[in-house]
Amino acid sequence: MFWQSSITKALFLAAALAFSAGAAAATSAAGGGDFTLDGPDGPVSLSDMRGKAVLIFFGYTSCPDVCPISLARINACFSAMDEEELDRVQALFITLDPERDTAETLEKYTSYFHPKIIGLRGEVEDIDTVTAQYGIAYSRDPMPGSALGYSISHPTDILLLDGSGDVVEIVPHDAKSRDLLARIRSLLKASD
Repeated sequence: MFWQSSITKALFLAAALAFSAGAAAATSAAGGGDFTLDGPDGPVSLSDMRGKAVLIFFGYTSCPDVCPISLARINACFSAMDEEELDRVQALFITLDPERDTAETLEKYTSYFHPKIIGLRGEVEDIDTVTAQYGIAYSRDPMPGSALGYSISHPTDILLLDGSGDVVEIVPHDAKSRDLLARIRSLLKASD
């Protein structure tokens, strides 16, 4: 990632960390529900995942810290699972920056972390509908003097859904991978 100056990067990281400190309150998982967005091979609906534990993370590929950390945490969980467990889980990374995050960009980005993470996108209106369903507050913030032009402030939590598509837990960003894995396994056991 190219930054025009280290001052701009430092200011952005400070703003991102300040937002992250209050971001948990911006995630309420208001109702949730089915949705359809564009995946790498066509439309993907939450209902396609029926019977699986689903992790949903809202972010964007240009995010300098929160998104890669969260996806790496999901990767650590999935990498610790056996094949049977992996067949029963799915992660969805929903971009909040559909202007820059093309289907190709998302596929390349998510596959870097784990093949069970699918990048989803849509028009801004589609993304806004899904974020409203799940109580996700985000904003596009100008970054004058930066090569990126803007950043996206967004919650840092991972939503954990059961096999019926209901949000059962909002996992905070600072949860350890082993704790997230235990929560996923507990959810899988409950559905046996």
